[in-house]
Amino acid sequence: MLDAACGVGYGIEILAAAGAAGVTGVDIDPAAVEESKSRYGEQAKEIVEGDLRKLPLEDDSFDVVVSFETIEHIDHPEVALAELRRVLRSDGVLIISSPNPEVYLGGNEHHVHEFRPEELTQAVGAHFSNVALYRQDAWAGSTIQPQNESAALDESLRTSDPKATGEPPYSIAVAGDDAALPDLGGFLAFGDVFDIRWWSEQLAHSDGETAAAVEREAQTQKRLQETAAALLEANQELAQGPLLEHRLAELQQKHDELHQQHSELSQHYRNLVTSKSWRITAPLRRLRNR
Repeated sequence: MLDAACGVGYGIEILAAAGAAGVTGVDIDPAAVEESKSRYGEQAKEIVEGDLRKLPLEDDSFDVVVSFETIEHIDHPEVALAELRRVLRSDGVLIISSPNPEVYLGGNEHHVHEFRPEELTQAVGAHFSNVALYRQDAWAGSTIQPQNESAALDESLRTSDPKATGEPPYSIAVAGDDAALPDLGGFLAFGDVFDIRWWSEQLAHSDGETAAAVEREAQTQKRLQETAAALLEANQELAQGPLLEHRLAELQQKHDELHQQHSELSQHYRNLVTSKSWRITAPLRRLRNR
């Protein structure tokens, strides 16, 4: 097996533990290659530095090539796909994924082009006879299932924003030249305790900030109402004499300050509830409420 763009090597450990007869890792970052060697060198056949567009590997070397969330980083991805095809044996299988720009949170400056599901199928299909598309959804765990199957879990378990499109955040293409591709089926994977704790902490932090903002806004609104009542009373008293004008000016200034504070808190509250982190953790709040 080849882990193309292996990073610091945790995929090598997973593939080796899954029973691969031999795992080769390749990555363009020399620091990542050295880190991968130090961590997982004993579990790998070899770990080498190399560009996916010009792999330092022999033709027909691998039964399986995996490359997850890498193709979107590469200029001329068609060259990289041709290289991955070159190092695969004739009956080999490529498994490759990309975030879906229709759903995936944007703004990653390192992404050259994120592939929509149909784009990934077309790009991979230019080099392989058969392509099967799978969807990966981010939940409290992660599901992988055929693209044409609807998500099987309750929508409230999502940790990502589906944007009401029904599209998956990630697409996975399984490709080969054999008439029948392996059926990967579908499965659900949960992270370790650290992952679950991290999401819980994000939710608690978000809830705490929102509750505090709501309380501050309520207090400010109450004070605005009190100040407005006082202004009304001052206006009524104004006819009693010029000495009340000074008091009215002070109350007006206080009212303006509180109104400004209310506007700022309202804006802070709107920013909070429309933020990416708030949208991402919304399903977790619904899950916790259940």
